[in-house]
Amino acid sequence: MIIKIQSLLYYLYRATSSASQSLFSRITPLGILIFLLIPVTLIVFITYYKLATLYLFSLLFGILAFSMVTVFFKSARLKIVRELPAMASAGQELSYTVRCASLGSRKIGSALIHDLPVDSRPTRKEFVHSKEPQEHLRNGFDRVFAYYRWLWLCKKKTKFQSDPKLISIKNSSQEAVFQMRCTPIQRGRLEFNHTKLYLPDPLYLLQKCVRVKSSSDSILVLPRRYKLPDLMLEGTARDHIGGLSHSFMSGVSNDFRGLRSYRPGDSLRHIDWSAWARTGKPIVREYENVFFPRYGLVLDTNGAYENLENFEEAISIAASFARVVDTQECLLDLIFLNKGPQTLTVGKGVARAENLLEHLATLEIEIQPDWKSLSQQVLKHSGSFSACVVIFTQLSEERERLIKDWKKAGLSLLIIVLVNDEMENQQVLDSGAIPIRINSVQKDLLNLL
Repeated sequence: MIIKIQSLLYYLYRATSSASQSLFSRITPLGILIFLLIPVTLIVFITYYKLATLYLFSLLFGILAFSMVTVFFKSARLKIVRELPAMASAGQELSYTVRCASLGSRKIGSALIHDLPVDSRPTRKEFVHSKEPQEHLRNGFDRVFAYYRWLWLCKKKTKFQSDPKLISIKNSSQEAVFQMRCTPIQRGRLEFNHTKLYLPDPLYLLQKCVRVKSSSDSILVLPRRYKLPDLMLEGTARDHIGGLSHSFMSGVSNDFRGLRSYRPGDSLRHIDWSAWARTGKPIVREYENVFFPRYGLVLDTNGAYENLENFEEAISIAASFARVVDTQECLLDLIFLNKGPQTLTVGKGVARAENLLEHLATLEIEIQPDWKSLSQQVLKHSGSFSACVVIFTQLSEERERLIKDWKKAGLSLLIIVLVNDEMENQQVLDSGAIPIRINSVQKDLLNLL
């Protein structure tokens, strides 16, 4: 019954939000004040029959009528071209260049141009099956009507925040070039295809809203990253041949160690022909091998819509570790579930850390995880890991079994669990993991080690 009520409420909230957005984009704060004063002055005149209030009512009505007539004849046609950077980061302000050209003959003066995010309203399925954090603490009326859940979902689905820019174009041959700024809120692909031009009337009471012609531009927003302390992970190198951080080579270095007798399997390039001629036996040159540690980074992608904040914070923490670990002197394997177990490796001679961040930017939540396949994927690499960082969105029986299996395999683990309250915090501490409170992620990470 509650689901049916909330399904009907969803369509009501969607319609009212669309109407309010359309209304408040066409009327200024001063215009709202005039709209409110008109009925007030009319009521005062009818009640007390004061001519002054009638004159005031006539003046306000005339001003509003003038604004409505002048704004009706406002028109403009614009085309814009954006010059976006290669990538952006969630939570950090993004600046980009916009070239604006008029497609009509009219002069445009003191107009506002605004890049708006795509529709941030949730789907019916998301609204009905989601739960606002701490929703169980609200009263019964709020839980049934779920208006605060609607506001929370709209906020969560808003991709970026931006401010309008004031522009002026005197003639059609003039091209306006200006900087626009926005702040990406979420990671992922950020789309720019919804630009509006606001043409106000001379009194700035009303404004006409015109769609601006532009291409569908997009930019990849990397996950938010936190500051981490200097990591002193346990474990040692497992004899992986690699390259020095200042070298462009991977494998055996150029440091000469000495001569020795030839062994089956030695490279012919290392044979010392002059020494062979002197001794009559095949002699090879031996070089110093360079070894480096290899770390694992296990990311828990399981969750539900109501646990979305934990999932996003887990991705941000994983991105923070990916940037802190010096991949020039080690290899880093990111292991996660995404329609099956996946492994991404970055490091010297393999791939750059930016590739891992780009993949994290588009990673989606896994509703039905295959814990067994994830465990097997980690155990498959357990013999090569010097240490392994594990990031869980929450603590559960399945996750505790994974920890036990990995510890039995001899893995050196640094386990991080995201928690929402003090009860979960104590449970994580009792399990031997490190709790990270969802409302103080940066502070807890700085006290990590």
